[in-house]
Amino acid sequence: MSISRRHILAQAGGSAALLCFGSAALGRVVGDSRFAKPITETLAEAMANQVAPGFQLAVMEQGKFIYHQSGGKANLATCEAVNSSSVFRIASLSKQFTAAAILKLAQMGKLELNAPISRYLPFTAVLPEIRVIELIHQTAGLHSDESEVAELQSETKNRTQIDLAKEITAQSNPVDFLPGTAWFYSNANFIMAGALIEQVSGKALHRAFRELIFSPLGLKTIAMDHADDDVARRVVGYSHAENQPPTFVPAAFMKVEEAGGAGALRGTASDLCRWHHALLNGRLLDPAHLQIMLAPGRLRDGRLSGANRFSPEDAHYGDVQYGCGLLVSPASDPHPNIMHYGFISGFSAMLLTELKAQRTVAILFNADPGPALPFSKLRKLILT
Repeated sequence: MSISRRHILAQAGGSAALLCFGSAALGRVVGDSRFAKPITETLAEAMANQVAPGFQLAVMEQGKFIYHQSGGKANLATCEAVNSSSVFRIASLSKQFTAAAILKLAQMGKLELNAPISRYLPFTAVLPEIRVIELIHQTAGLHSDESEVAELQSETKNRTQIDLAKEITAQSNPVDFLPGTAWFYSNANFIMAGALIEQVSGKALHRAFRELIFSPLGLKTIAMDHADDDVARRVVGYSHAENQPPTFVPAAFMKVEEAGGAGALRGTASDLCRWHHALLNGRLLDPAHLQIMLAPGRLRDGRLSGANRFSPEDAHYGDVQYGCGLLVSPASDPHPNIMHYGFISGFSAMLLTELKAQRTVAILFNADPGPALPFSKLRKLILT
């Protein structure tokens, strides 16, 4: 999820070098697998390049953990180390949970995926007709000018997802294209999906998530975050300071709860692996709705959504498609997989599952994204 003016309230901390980063050693490796040596080497190189103060990684295969590792610092002010229980913000990995909650409500008969969202959110009737499924396929076309939304409200007001959805609807240009005609990654689509969940369930989003997904699946560390929550073993997020040598400063403060369905969750790498295992083994959705969750999205004319990407900058996706809050590998890939990245102020994340082996990797860093993050290397290791 992008960092915008409407989220940034203040710059926390100073710009002085945080010296305890120098002790950012890798933690003890737990597990004995063929991945241990290459993963350990990859992470050691990344930490030597100071990609982040700390990290947490877990690998699961067929429901069993085969590798754990954590290292570095969760908090540079206290020199607290990252361990397997440390809790990170997971940013846009949240989108797949939002999509799953929508599908669960559909399975329960509480909404229809092809119905217009105005059936449930009447204030959206002023928009071109958007179908529920188009929100979580990123084909709804909702414009995500978060700086404009900021001008419509006070930063001090506590807003629900429905409040934010009304602000998105009130934008001067609320849609980038006619719904169902193109694909474009927009946080506004998932904020609107969060509003749908609140409206249909009759509950605040954090409670709906907990009752629909987290509690039934035993995901104890995954929750909707709030800036004021007192979280045991909470990891602090950092940004790179423009110093030589490179140092870190606390990331800009944000009302993370307002990222809602687009990026407000927190959790651990282990629970993220458990999430994919539970999802893929039918513990949340019935076969029909699980198939929808994992299938590439389509435009209203029947083409794969990636056939018409709204932004030329998205050409790098190639044949990779977008399902329901998930990137889906093309049919030609010898290692079919689902995955997503997550980026939010001070945090970077990746969650990937190779579907044939049901091998999942979750990797979390407490720093803004940068080219030295080893996501690509780790992805290749898991898929070979």
